[in-house]
Amino acid sequence: METCTVETGLLKKKPCGQGAVTHCANCEQALCSKHAIPQLKENGLKSGKFMCKECDAARKEFEKNVPPAPPPEKKPAEAPKPAGAAAPAAAAKAAAPAAKPAEVKHDDGAPLEFTPSKPPAEKK
Repeated sequence: METCTVETGLLKKKPCGQGAVTHCANCEQALCSKHAIPQLKENGLKSGKFMCKECDAARKEFEKNVPPAPPPEKKPAEAPKPAGAAAPAAAAKAAAPAAKPAEVKHDDGAPLEFTPSKPPAEKK
């Protein structure tokens, strides 16, 4: 059984030693239930991932210094075209089946054999 490797103690540092229940999602350090910090999703629910104290502090510092990415822009919906001139051509394109790529047949039952050839004998 793996044990928690987080260093504890004020003057004399030593590993925690309790049974590990998970690993840090960033550095893979073994963590016990006391030292595992749960990570939250954007909606505030637990994500099921855990980090050690050092990695969680680094993540928070990074998020504080890096601005959040802007949300993706939505494309405007296409305006409906009047039924008339362009409709039959568009319907014909949509109704046409897409071209299929050529099928490659494999003989899955045969073993792959390779016999290396001997280099030709050198002439003197």
